[in-house]
Amino acid sequence: MRALVVLLACLAATPSAAAPPRPHVYLVIVDGLDARFVKPDLMPRLFALVERERERTSFFPAAVAVMPARTNPDHVSLLTGVPPAVHGITGNAYWSRVPGAPAAKLDEPALIEVETLFTVIEMTEPERVTFGAFGKPKLARLFAAVPGRQRAPDRVWSALDLPPQRRDPASGYASDADTIAATLAAAETEPDLAVLNLSDVDRAGHGSGPDTPEYRSAIGAADAALARLVDDLRTRGRWDRSVLIVTADHGMTAIPEPPITLAAALGRDVTVAADGGVEHVYANGPPGEALVHAAHVAAATRGVSEVLARVPVEGVTALATAHPDWRLDHQRAGDLLLVAAPGYQFVDPPDAGGTPLRGNHGAPSEQHVPLVVTGGWAGLRSAPRTAEGPMIVDVAPTIVALLGIRRPRRVDGSEIPAADFGRPLDVLTPQSPH
Repeated sequence: MRALVVLLACLAATPSAAAPPRPHVYLVIVDGLDARFVKPDLMPRLFALVERERERTSFFPAAVAVMPARTNPDHVSLLTGVPPAVHGITGNAYWSRVPGAPAAKLDEPALIEVETLFTVIEMTEPERVTFGAFGKPKLARLFAAVPGRQRAPDRVWSALDLPPQRRDPASGYASDADTIAATLAAAETEPDLAVLNLSDVDRAGHGSGPDTPEYRSAIGAADAALARLVDDLRTRGRWDRSVLIVTADHGMTAIPEPPITLAAALGRDVTVAADGGVEHVYANGPPGEALVHAAHVAAATRGVSEVLARVPVEGVTALATAHPDWRLDHQRAGDLLLVAAPGYQFVDPPDAGGTPLRGNHGAPSEQHVPLVVTGGWAGLRSAPRTAEGPMIVDVAPTIVALLGIRRPRRVDGSEIPAADFGRPLDVLTPQSPH
């Protein structure tokens, strides 16, 4: 009898005895969805889902994206759990610091210095299935495989898989309807982790600006795409083992003012890389008078709200002092970081070909994004309310906890200090696997 009592006590004390199996996770990134527009009248299906799954839903209306609030650094933070200072993708554009080289796009997968979740899963549990569907082709490139450094999703779809006439003629992006259709078509094998980039909202925001019928219509299309995904999971009998995470990479601001172009005024001793609401300024040689001069010129320029020094520059506010939470101390970031006031954007190479944009992002005013964690999986609970929204670097650690995988490491195999990682959201029930 005593042995039976001990056995029952041990079973009761073992969390895994009552824990549900590990879920399948769907991370949907609605590119350019500003938190201000996540409302029931614009996204009725999402809010109906939140209400239906109230006990298993955590809704954070104003999560915080990393800086710069741009597509590439924020997608990489979502899939690594660390800020740009750690993963090395410090914007959409940068200068390589090679003398004579122009500024360039920062979208090479070899430049990501931390394992993505795709890499962790493939290296540690290759039997699990990962899938990526990217409305923006550049993201399929950014998360491609690099021998000895990164692994790609097991299955990848991008807008380039569509016939040219099906892509947006200006941007080359896929519609959200096509991205979801491709996701559902590839779902014969249920993915353990699926990552979707829906690009219509961002495209409409750039082309028309927020607060326009076009932007609102695109939000409705994204909402319909989410509903198609949920309906498909229900139809296939997968909803009760699914977790859906919906968020964005950045917000969007209207741009009524003329662009800021500073390359010529700053002189030949610096190189600039415009990045929407921010501009990176690099000294062509040792930091010194060139940066002091550039800071003076920028500070006197209409539309520049802040001039920040990543490296010591006499008389210029240190970036780490003004914004320690930005975590941008990496050599790919500019020696100076210029920040545009709301309504302004920087237009210097390499972004000059993309103007005029009626909406843009990159500055702190575009950091607030929605974050919803929901699903039919029994291990979810509604997270306790917090005074401040979480950071999007908390998404990857949450997926790590949901899937029971190890945290990403640096691509050289070294561990990353816990202080550099986001923290899992408190969305797991006490008896769920940890």
